[in-house]
Amino acid sequence: MLRFFRSPFAYQRLLYDTYGNLVALNQGDKPSTIFAFGPELNQQILTNPDFFEISSELVKVPKETVLGQLFYHNLPLMSGEKHKQHRRLMLPAFHHERVMRYGAEMVRLTERLTDEWQGRAEIELNQEMKKLTQRIALKTLFGVANEEELDEMGTLITQMTKSILWVTLASVNLPYSPYRRALRVAERLNVRIRSMIERKRSEPDAADVLASLVHAHDEDGARLTDEELVGHTFTLFVAGHETTANALTWTIFLLSQHADVMSDLLEELHGAVGEGEPALEKLNSLPLLEGVVKESLRLMPPAQIGARVTTASCELGGVTIPPNTNVYFSQFITHRLPELYEEPNRFEPGRWSTMRRTPYEYLPFSAGPHMCIGWGFAMQEMKVVLSILLRRFRFSVVPRAVISPNLVMRPVNGMPMRIVPQDGKFGREPVRGTIRQLVDW
Repeated sequence: MLRFFRSPFAYQRLLYDTYGNLVALNQGDKPSTIFAFGPELNQQILTNPDFFEISSELVKVPKETVLGQLFYHNLPLMSGEKHKQHRRLMLPAFHHERVMRYGAEMVRLTERLTDEWQGRAEIELNQEMKKLTQRIALKTLFGVANEEELDEMGTLITQMTKSILWVTLASVNLPYSPYRRALRVAERLNVRIRSMIERKRSEPDAADVLASLVHAHDEDGARLTDEELVGHTFTLFVAGHETTANALTWTIFLLSQHADVMSDLLEELHGAVGEGEPALEKLNSLPLLEGVVKESLRLMPPAQIGARVTTASCELGGVTIPPNTNVYFSQFITHRLPELYEEPNRFEPGRWSTMRRTPYEYLPFSAGPHMCIGWGFAMQEMKVVLSILLRRFRFSVVPRAVISPNLVMRPVNGMPMRIVPQDGKFGREPVRGTIRQLVDW
Protein backbone atom coordinates (compact mmCIF):
# COMPACT_ATOMS: atom_id res chain seq x y z
CA MET A 1 0.00 0.00 0.00
CA LEU A 2 2.96 2.32 0.50
CA ARG A 3 3.81 1.73 -3.16
CA PHE A 4 0.21 2.57 -4.07
CA PHE A 5 0.21 5.86 -2.15
CA ARG A 6 3.61 6.84 -3.56
CA SER A 7 2.76 6.01 -7.20
CA PRO A 8 -1.00 5.39 -7.44
CA PHE A 9 -1.24 5.32 -11.24
CA ALA A 10 1.85 3.26 -11.98
CA TYR A 11 1.07 0.78 -9.20
CA GLN A 12 -2.52 0.22 -10.34
CA ARG A 13 -1.28 -0.42 -13.86
CA LEU A 14 1.35 -2.84 -12.53
CA LEU A 15 -1.28 -4.77 -10.55
CA TYR A 16 -3.70 -4.95 -13.48
CA ASP A 17 -1.08 -5.86 -16.08
CA THR A 18 0.47 -8.51 -13.83
CA TYR A 19 -2.52 -10.11 -12.11
CA GLY A 20 -5.67 -9.17 -14.06
CA ASN A 21 -9.07 -7.96 -12.91
CA LEU A 22 -8.97 -9.07 -9.27
CA VAL A 23 -5.88 -8.65 -7.10
CA ALA A 24 -5.53 -9.47 -3.39
CA LEU A 25 -2.87 -7.98 -1.12
CA ASN A 26 -2.52 -10.38 1.78
CA GLN A 27 -1.52 -10.20 5.41
CA GLY A 28 -1.09 -13.81 6.42
CA ASP A 29 -3.74 -16.12 4.98
CA LYS A 30 -6.47 -13.52 4.47
CA PRO A 31 -6.60 -10.62 1.99
CA SER A 32 -6.36 -7.23 3.66
CA THR A 33 -7.02 -5.28 0.46
CA ILE A 34 -8.63 -6.13 -2.87
CA PHE A 35 -8.12 -4.17 -6.10
CA ALA A 36 -10.99 -4.77 -8.54
CA PHE A 37 -10.63 -3.58 -12.15
CA GLY A 38 -13.12 -3.29 -14.99
CA PRO A 39 -16.84 -2.58 -15.55
CA GLU A 40 -18.19 -5.98 -14.46
CA LEU A 41 -16.57 -5.72 -11.03
CA ASN A 42 -17.47 -2.01 -10.80
CA GLN A 43 -21.11 -2.98 -11.23
CA GLN A 44 -20.97 -5.74 -8.62
CA ILE A 45 -19.39 -3.42 -6.07
CA LEU A 46 -21.46 -0.30 -6.74
CA THR A 47 -24.89 -1.95 -6.97
CA ASN A 48 -24.57 -4.02 -3.78
CA PRO A 49 -24.23 -1.53 -0.90
CA ASP A 50 -25.41 -4.15 1.60
CA PHE A 51 -22.18 -6.10 1.02
CA PHE A 52 -19.85 -3.34 -0.17
CA GLU A 53 -20.22 -0.48 2.27
CA ILE A 54 -18.72 2.97 1.85
CA SER A 55 -15.23 3.12 3.38
CA SER A 56 -13.22 6.05 4.72
CA GLU A 57 -10.01 4.06 4.36
CA LEU A 58 -8.34 6.65 2.10
CA VAL A 59 -8.86 9.50 4.58
CA LYS A 60 -8.67 8.64 8.27
CA VAL A 61 -9.83 11.40 10.63
CA PRO A 62 -10.42 10.91 14.39
CA LYS A 63 -14.20 10.75 14.79
CA GLU A 64 -14.45 12.22 18.29
CA THR A 65 -12.98 15.60 17.30
CA VAL A 66 -14.50 18.64 15.56
CA LEU A 67 -12.62 17.36 12.49
CA GLY A 68 -14.60 14.14 12.73
CA GLN A 69 -17.87 16.09 12.97
CA LEU A 70 -17.02 17.82 9.70
CA PHE A 71 -15.94 14.66 7.88
CA TYR A 72 -18.27 11.87 8.98
CA HIS A 73 -21.74 13.48 8.93
CA ASN A 74 -22.04 13.49 5.15
CA LEU A 75 -23.83 11.74 2.29
CA PRO A 76 -20.81 9.95 0.72
CA LEU A 77 -20.05 8.09 3.98
CA MET A 78 -23.65 7.19 4.85
CA SER A 79 -25.21 3.83 4.10
CA GLY A 80 -28.52 1.98 4.29
CA GLU A 81 -31.78 3.74 5.13
CA LYS A 82 -30.00 6.80 6.51
CA HIS A 83 -28.26 7.34 3.17
CA LYS A 84 -31.55 6.93 1.28
CA GLN A 85 -33.35 9.39 3.57
CA HIS A 86 -30.64 12.05 3.38
CA ARG A 87 -30.25 11.71 -0.39
CA ARG A 88 -34.03 12.09 -0.74
CA LEU A 89 -33.90 15.29 1.34
CA MET A 90 -31.01 16.71 -0.69
CA LEU A 91 -32.05 15.79 -4.24
CA PRO A 92 -34.47 18.72 -4.79
CA ALA A 93 -31.60 21.18 -4.28
CA PHE A 94 -29.82 19.65 -7.30
CA HIS A 95 -32.81 19.40 -9.62
CA HIS A 96 -31.95 20.40 -13.21
CA GLU A 97 -34.13 23.53 -13.17
CA ARG A 98 -32.58 24.76 -9.95
CA VAL A 99 -29.04 24.10 -11.21
CA MET A 100 -29.84 26.12 -14.34
CA ARG A 101 -30.73 29.09 -12.11
CA TYR A 102 -27.19 29.14 -10.75
CA GLY A 103 -25.79 29.84 -14.24
CA ALA A 104 -25.92 33.63 -13.98
CA GLU A 105 -23.76 33.62 -10.83
CA MET A 106 -21.30 31.21 -12.46
CA VAL A 107 -20.97 33.63 -15.39
CA ARG A 108 -20.59 36.70 -13.16
CA LEU A 109 -17.93 35.18 -10.91
CA THR A 110 -15.95 33.80 -13.87
CA GLU A 111 -15.96 37.20 -15.53
CA ARG A 112 -14.82 38.76 -12.25
CA LEU A 113 -11.82 36.40 -12.31
CA THR A 114 -10.95 37.35 -15.91
CA ASP A 115 -10.95 41.01 -14.82
CA GLU A 116 -8.45 40.14 -12.07
CA TRP A 117 -6.19 38.51 -14.70
CA GLN A 118 -5.93 41.62 -16.84
CA GLY A 119 -2.30 42.67 -17.18
CA ARG A 120 -0.94 39.36 -15.85
CA ALA A 121 1.33 37.24 -18.03
CA GLU A 122 1.48 34.10 -15.89
CA ILE A 123 -0.82 32.36 -13.41
CA GLU A 124 -0.82 29.19 -11.35
CA LEU A 125 -3.91 27.74 -12.96
CA ASN A 126 -4.91 25.23 -10.28
CA GLN A 127 -4.81 27.90 -7.58
CA GLU A 128 -6.89 30.25 -9.74
CA MET A 129 -9.44 27.53 -10.51
CA LYS A 130 -9.78 26.78 -6.79
CA LYS A 131 -10.35 30.46 -6.10
CA LEU A 132 -13.07 30.54 -8.75
CA THR A 133 -14.84 27.30 -7.80
CA GLN A 134 -14.74 28.28 -4.12
CA ARG A 135 -16.50 31.55 -4.94
CA ILE A 136 -19.06 29.77 -7.11
CA ALA A 137 -19.72 27.14 -4.43
CA LEU A 138 -20.11 29.70 -1.66
CA LYS A 139 -22.45 31.89 -3.71
CA THR A 140 -24.61 29.25 -5.38
CA LEU A 141 -24.53 26.49 -2.78
CA PHE A 142 -24.66 28.66 0.34
CA GLY A 143 -25.78 32.12 -0.74
CA VAL A 144 -22.69 33.90 0.60
CA ALA A 145 -22.66 37.30 -1.12
CA ASN A 146 -20.03 39.26 0.83
CA GLU A 147 -16.79 39.10 -1.17
CA GLU A 148 -14.55 39.22 1.93
CA GLU A 149 -16.50 36.33 3.43
CA LEU A 150 -16.20 34.46 0.11
CA ASP A 151 -12.43 34.70 0.15
CA GLU A 152 -12.02 34.11 3.90
CA MET A 153 -14.05 30.89 3.76
CA GLY A 154 -12.08 29.85 0.69
CA THR A 155 -8.81 30.35 2.57
CA LEU A 156 -10.01 28.22 5.51
CA ILE A 157 -11.07 25.40 3.20
CA THR A 158 -7.74 25.51 1.35
CA GLN A 159 -5.85 25.27 4.66
CA MET A 160 -8.05 22.35 5.67
CA THR A 161 -7.63 20.34 2.46
CA LYS A 162 -3.85 20.84 2.57
CA SER A 163 -3.78 19.42 6.12
CA ILE A 164 -5.83 16.27 5.50
CA LEU A 165 -3.01 14.06 4.23
CA TRP A 166 -0.89 14.91 7.28
CA VAL A 167 -3.85 14.32 9.60
CA THR A 168 -4.37 10.91 7.98
CA LEU A 169 -0.70 9.94 8.27
CA ALA A 170 0.02 11.36 11.72
CA SER A 171 -2.89 12.26 14.05
CA VAL A 172 -0.52 13.56 16.72
CA ASN A 173 -1.96 16.41 18.78
CA LEU A 174 1.23 18.32 19.58
CA PRO A 175 1.85 22.09 19.49
CA TYR A 176 2.64 23.38 15.97
CA SER A 177 1.83 19.97 14.42
CA PRO A 178 -0.25 19.77 11.19
CA TYR A 179 -2.90 17.98 13.23
CA ARG A 180 -3.14 20.83 15.76
CA ARG A 181 -3.35 23.38 12.92
CA ALA A 182 -6.10 21.33 11.24
CA LEU A 183 -8.07 21.25 14.52
CA ARG A 184 -7.88 25.05 14.81
CA VAL A 185 -9.05 25.50 11.23
CA ALA A 186 -11.86 22.96 11.77
CA GLU A 187 -13.08 24.85 14.84
CA ARG A 188 -13.21 28.12 12.88
CA LEU A 189 -15.01 26.40 10.00
CA ASN A 190 -17.49 24.80 12.37
CA VAL A 191 -18.36 28.20 13.86
CA ARG A 192 -18.68 29.75 10.39
CA ILE A 193 -20.92 27.00 9.03
CA ARG A 194 -23.21 27.03 12.09
CA SER A 195 -23.55 30.79 11.68
CA MET A 196 -24.53 30.29 8.03
CA ILE A 197 -27.12 27.67 9.06
CA GLU A 198 -28.70 30.03 11.61
CA ARG A 199 -28.83 32.77 8.99
CA LYS A 200 -30.69 30.47 6.58
CA ARG A 201 -33.34 29.72 9.21
CA SER A 202 -34.28 33.41 9.11
CA GLU A 203 -34.35 33.49 5.28
CA PRO A 204 -37.41 31.43 4.23
CA ASP A 205 -37.23 32.68 0.63
CA ALA A 206 -33.52 31.93 0.04
CA ALA A 207 -32.97 29.72 -3.03
CA ASP A 208 -29.47 28.33 -2.45
CA VAL A 209 -28.66 24.70 -1.64
CA LEU A 210 -28.00 25.26 2.07
CA ALA A 211 -31.39 26.98 2.49
CA SER A 212 -33.03 23.99 0.82
CA LEU A 213 -31.30 21.62 3.25
CA VAL A 214 -32.20 23.73 6.31
CA HIS A 215 -35.88 23.79 5.37
CA ALA A 216 -36.09 20.26 3.90
CA HIS A 217 -38.21 17.68 5.67
CA ASP A 218 -39.50 14.17 5.02
CA GLU A 219 -43.17 13.24 4.67
CA ASP A 220 -43.10 12.39 8.38
CA GLY A 221 -41.59 15.78 9.25
CA ALA A 222 -38.03 14.53 9.88
CA ARG A 223 -35.36 17.21 9.34
CA LEU A 224 -31.58 17.24 9.29
CA THR A 225 -29.91 17.90 12.65
CA ASP A 226 -27.40 20.73 13.08
CA GLU A 227 -24.54 18.19 13.14
CA GLU A 228 -25.78 16.65 9.89
CA LEU A 229 -26.21 20.09 8.29
CA VAL A 230 -22.64 21.02 9.26
CA GLY A 231 -21.27 17.79 7.78
CA HIS A 232 -23.27 18.08 4.56
CA THR A 233 -22.31 21.74 4.16
CA PHE A 234 -18.62 21.06 4.62
CA THR A 235 -18.65 18.08 2.26
CA LEU A 236 -20.67 19.84 -0.43
CA PHE A 237 -18.30 22.77 -0.33
CA VAL A 238 -15.15 20.65 -0.53
CA ALA A 239 -16.61 18.36 -3.21
CA GLY A 240 -18.21 21.33 -4.93
CA HIS A 241 -14.97 23.16 -5.50
CA GLU A 242 -11.89 20.93 -5.10
CA THR A 243 -12.80 18.26 -7.65
CA THR A 244 -14.20 20.76 -10.16
CA ALA A 245 -11.12 22.97 -9.84
CA ASN A 246 -8.88 19.99 -10.59
CA ALA A 247 -11.08 18.93 -13.52
CA LEU A 248 -10.97 22.44 -15.01
CA THR A 249 -7.20 22.57 -14.53
CA TRP A 250 -6.64 19.33 -16.44
CA THR A 251 -9.13 20.26 -19.17
CA ILE A 252 -7.38 23.56 -19.90
CA PHE A 253 -4.00 21.83 -19.75
CA LEU A 254 -5.09 19.13 -22.22
CA LEU A 255 -6.53 21.75 -24.57
CA SER A 256 -3.32 23.78 -24.38
CA GLN A 257 -1.43 20.68 -25.55
CA HIS A 258 -3.82 19.86 -28.42
CA ALA A 259 -3.91 22.81 -30.78
CA ASP A 260 -6.31 21.25 -33.28
CA VAL A 261 -8.95 20.48 -30.64
CA MET A 262 -8.56 23.92 -29.09
CA SER A 263 -8.96 25.63 -32.45
CA ASP A 264 -12.11 23.64 -33.28
CA LEU A 265 -13.59 24.27 -29.84
CA LEU A 266 -12.99 28.02 -30.06
CA GLU A 267 -14.72 28.07 -33.44
CA GLU A 268 -17.69 26.19 -31.96
CA LEU A 269 -17.90 28.58 -29.01
CA HIS A 270 -17.70 31.71 -31.15
CA GLY A 271 -20.35 30.33 -33.49
CA ALA A 272 -22.78 29.59 -30.66
CA VAL A 273 -21.98 32.33 -28.14
CA GLY A 274 -20.17 35.11 -30.01
CA GLU A 275 -18.67 37.68 -27.66
CA GLY A 276 -21.56 37.86 -25.20
CA GLU A 277 -22.57 35.90 -22.13
CA PRO A 278 -23.02 32.18 -22.74
CA ALA A 279 -26.62 30.95 -22.77
CA LEU A 280 -26.83 27.71 -20.81
CA GLU A 281 -29.22 26.09 -23.29
CA LYS A 282 -26.72 26.71 -26.09
CA LEU A 283 -23.75 25.42 -24.09
CA ASN A 284 -25.58 22.17 -23.41
CA SER A 285 -26.12 21.63 -27.14
CA LEU A 286 -22.47 22.00 -28.22
CA PRO A 287 -21.10 18.54 -29.15
CA LEU A 288 -17.39 19.35 -29.04
CA LEU A 289 -17.63 21.17 -25.69
CA GLU A 290 -19.49 18.14 -24.31
CA GLY A 291 -16.84 15.82 -25.76
CA VAL A 292 -13.95 17.88 -24.36
CA VAL A 293 -15.40 17.81 -20.83
CA LYS A 294 -16.19 14.08 -21.00
CA GLU A 295 -12.79 13.19 -22.44
CA SER A 296 -10.94 15.21 -19.82
CA LEU A 297 -12.95 13.49 -17.07
CA ARG A 298 -12.14 10.13 -18.68
CA LEU A 299 -8.37 10.68 -18.80
CA MET A 300 -8.02 12.58 -15.52
CA PRO A 301 -11.06 11.70 -13.37
CA PRO A 302 -11.06 13.86 -10.20
CA ALA A 303 -11.95 10.72 -8.20
CA GLN A 304 -9.67 8.18 -9.82
CA ILE A 305 -10.21 5.42 -7.27
CA GLY A 306 -13.01 4.51 -4.87
CA ALA A 307 -13.04 2.51 -1.65
CA ARG A 308 -15.53 0.10 -0.10
CA VAL A 309 -15.37 -2.38 2.78
CA THR A 310 -17.13 -5.75 2.85
CA THR A 311 -19.78 -6.05 5.57
CA ALA A 312 -19.99 -9.85 5.33
CA SER A 313 -18.49 -12.73 3.41
CA CYS A 314 -19.50 -12.25 -0.23
CA GLU A 315 -18.58 -13.15 -3.78
CA LEU A 316 -16.75 -10.82 -6.18
CA GLY A 317 -15.75 -11.98 -9.64
CA GLY A 318 -16.33 -15.60 -8.64
CA VAL A 319 -14.05 -15.34 -5.60
CA THR A 320 -15.19 -15.36 -1.97
CA ILE A 321 -14.12 -12.22 -0.10
CA PRO A 322 -14.09 -12.29 3.73
CA PRO A 323 -15.80 -9.57 5.81
CA ASN A 324 -13.95 -6.35 6.76
CA THR A 325 -11.84 -6.41 3.60
CA ASN A 326 -11.01 -3.13 1.90
CA VAL A 327 -12.01 -3.18 -1.77
CA TYR A 328 -10.79 -0.56 -4.24
CA PHE A 329 -12.43 -0.03 -7.64
CA SER A 330 -10.59 2.05 -10.21
CA GLN A 331 -12.03 4.70 -12.50
CA PHE A 332 -8.47 5.28 -13.71
CA ILE A 333 -7.99 1.73 -15.02
CA THR A 334 -11.56 1.37 -16.31
CA HIS A 335 -11.23 4.55 -18.36
CA ARG A 336 -8.04 3.25 -19.95
CA LEU A 337 -9.15 -0.21 -21.01
CA PRO A 338 -8.37 -0.56 -24.75
CA GLU A 339 -11.40 -2.79 -25.29
CA LEU A 340 -13.57 0.16 -24.17
CA TYR A 341 -11.55 3.09 -25.48
CA GLU A 342 -9.40 2.88 -28.60
CA GLU A 343 -5.96 4.43 -28.00
CA PRO A 344 -7.00 5.00 -24.38
CA ASN A 345 -4.15 7.34 -23.42
CA ARG A 346 -4.97 9.83 -26.19
CA PHE A 347 -7.11 12.94 -25.72
CA GLU A 348 -9.74 12.40 -28.42
CA PRO A 349 -12.94 14.36 -27.61
CA GLY A 350 -14.43 13.41 -30.98
CA ARG A 351 -14.87 9.82 -29.77
CA TRP A 352 -17.92 10.94 -27.74
CA SER A 353 -19.89 12.01 -30.82
CA THR A 354 -20.77 8.38 -31.54
CA MET A 355 -19.68 6.43 -28.46
CA ARG A 356 -22.02 5.43 -25.64
CA ARG A 357 -20.80 3.82 -22.45
CA THR A 358 -22.63 2.30 -19.47
CA PRO A 359 -22.34 3.92 -16.02
CA TYR A 360 -19.87 1.19 -15.05
CA GLU A 361 -17.65 1.70 -18.10
CA TYR A 362 -17.51 5.50 -17.67
CA LEU A 363 -17.85 6.67 -14.08
CA PRO A 364 -16.09 9.98 -13.33
CA PHE A 365 -18.88 10.72 -10.82
CA SER A 366 -19.04 7.10 -9.61
CA ALA A 367 -22.26 5.11 -10.19
CA GLY A 368 -25.04 3.32 -8.39
CA PRO A 369 -26.81 4.61 -5.23
CA HIS A 370 -23.77 6.69 -4.22
CA MET A 371 -23.29 8.45 -7.56
CA CYS A 372 -22.27 12.09 -6.98
CA ILE A 373 -25.43 14.08 -6.24
CA GLY A 374 -23.91 17.23 -7.76
CA TRP A 375 -22.76 15.82 -11.12
CA GLY A 376 -25.15 18.02 -13.10
CA PHE A 377 -23.97 21.10 -11.20
CA ALA A 378 -20.33 20.22 -11.94
CA MET A 379 -20.92 19.63 -15.66
CA GLN A 380 -22.72 22.95 -16.04
CA GLU A 381 -20.03 24.80 -14.09
CA MET A 382 -17.23 23.38 -16.24
CA LYS A 383 -19.01 24.35 -19.47
CA VAL A 384 -19.72 27.90 -18.29
CA VAL A 385 -16.18 28.50 -17.04
CA LEU A 386 -14.52 27.06 -20.15
CA SER A 387 -16.79 29.00 -22.51
CA ILE A 388 -15.68 32.28 -20.90
CA LEU A 389 -12.00 31.65 -20.17
CA LEU A 390 -11.16 30.10 -23.55
CA ARG A 391 -12.71 32.99 -25.49
CA ARG A 392 -10.84 35.58 -23.40
CA PHE A 393 -7.39 34.00 -23.07
CA ARG A 394 -4.96 31.70 -24.80
CA PHE A 395 -3.30 29.38 -22.29
CA SER A 396 0.13 27.83 -22.75
CA VAL A 397 1.88 25.79 -20.09
CA VAL A 398 5.28 27.13 -19.00
CA PRO A 399 7.85 25.15 -21.03
CA ARG A 400 9.53 22.24 -19.22
CA ALA A 401 7.17 22.55 -16.24
CA VAL A 402 6.92 19.44 -14.05
CA ILE A 403 3.28 18.28 -14.30
CA SER A 404 2.44 15.37 -11.97
CA PRO A 405 -0.99 14.53 -10.50
CA ASN A 406 -1.28 13.06 -7.00
CA LEU A 407 -3.76 10.53 -5.61
CA VAL A 408 -6.65 13.04 -5.66
CA MET A 409 -5.69 14.35 -9.13
CA ARG A 410 -4.27 17.61 -7.85
CA PRO A 411 -1.15 18.72 -9.77
CA VAL A 412 1.56 18.31 -7.13
CA ASN A 413 3.69 21.20 -8.38
CA GLY A 414 0.78 23.31 -9.55
CA MET A 415 -0.02 24.19 -13.15
CA PRO A 416 2.05 27.24 -14.27
CA MET A 417 0.36 28.81 -17.28
CA ARG A 418 1.18 31.77 -19.48
CA ILE A 419 -1.86 33.75 -20.56
CA VAL A 420 -2.37 36.26 -23.35
CA PRO A 421 -5.55 37.68 -24.87
CA GLN A 422 -7.03 35.04 -27.16
CA ASP A 423 -5.24 35.26 -30.52
CA GLY A 424 -5.74 31.74 -31.87
CA LYS A 425 -1.99 31.02 -32.07
CA PHE A 426 -2.09 27.56 -30.52
CA GLY A 427 0.88 25.26 -30.00
CA ARG A 428 2.20 22.65 -27.61
CA GLU A 429 4.93 23.20 -25.05
CA PRO A 430 7.19 20.39 -23.78
CA VAL A 431 6.53 19.30 -20.20
CA ARG A 432 8.12 16.94 -17.70
CA GLY A 433 6.63 14.84 -14.91
CA THR A 434 4.41 11.77 -14.62
CA ILE A 435 1.77 13.28 -16.93
CA ARG A 436 3.95 11.98 -19.79
CA GLN A 437 3.15 8.42 -18.63
CA LEU A 438 -0.59 9.12 -18.53
CA VAL A 439 -1.25 10.96 -21.80
CA ASP A 440 0.08 10.13 -25.28
CA TRP A 441 0.72 13.22 -27.38
